[in-house]
Amino acid sequence: MTQPSPLATPMPWNLVAPAYTDELVPMFETWARDALAFAEVTPGARVVDVACGPGSLSVLAAQRGARVDALDFSPAMIEQLERRVTTLGLTGITPRVGDGQALPYETGTFAAGFSMFGLMFFPDRAKGFAELRRVLAPGGRAVISSWTRLEDVPAMAAMFGALRETMRTVLGPDAPQPGAQEMPLVTEDLCRAEMGAAFDKVEVRRIGYPRRYASAAAFWQQIERTNAPTVMMKKSMGEKFAVLADAALAALERVLGSGEVEVTMTALVSSGIA
Repeated sequence: MTQPSPLATPMPWNLVAPAYTDELVPMFETWARDALAFAEVTPGARVVDVACGPGSLSVLAAQRGARVDALDFSPAMIEQLERRVTTLGLTGITPRVGDGQALPYETGTFAAGFSMFGLMFFPDRAKGFAELRRVLAPGGRAVISSWTRLEDVPAMAAMFGALRETMRTVLGPDAPQPGAQEMPLVTEDLCRAEMGAAFDKVEVRRIGYPRRYASAAAFWQQIERTNAPTVMMKKSMGEKFAVLADAALAALERVLGSGEVEVTMTALVSSGIA
């Protein structure tokens, strides 16, 4: 039996929650704006944000006048969202710790539903799609996002390749192989097939956004703080992780060069009608 991914548990997301909030929210807000536009969310509409993290979409939706129920299984992520709600003085968001595969909402409650880079990690994605469909009113639109294949971002592919090679050297042939197993929902066809089992008129858009960093080292340092698999490796390996970090940075510098760098991350944003 295939073991569930560690990313399907709250622990790694609890670990990265503060840095994730402080450093990545502006990047994730770019796709959140697209998702809100695709769902045609209007002021006063009630929407649900499943696997909301620190509320990249929830906050934008509330600022546009929507009433948002935001749910995540990571208590630390919900704490971050609650902190943002207080800081921004928002009243239209109700954060809650919960399971996206068993939503604690009545059937047909919401005009729109979202899961930005969350549902892709569910152990039972079919249940996640079905639950999102259940809580939407007839005709409501769901929008989810997922990453494309690792190979679509050469810098990330090189970095994880170096991590795998170095882990074999440091820990032996049975070492974990980060990035070796393909993630779910990484192609348009996969998104259409899985979302189409629960929703009608599924559309998938491939959207990339560039982000600039002072150097490859700055990019790697952000990954060390915010990337859940990398943070888990760092925690479990202790001092041995320094060898992996050196190899990962060298791989990034080979691809990105020296000086200021630009990395384009590409997502698939899928929408469907309940």
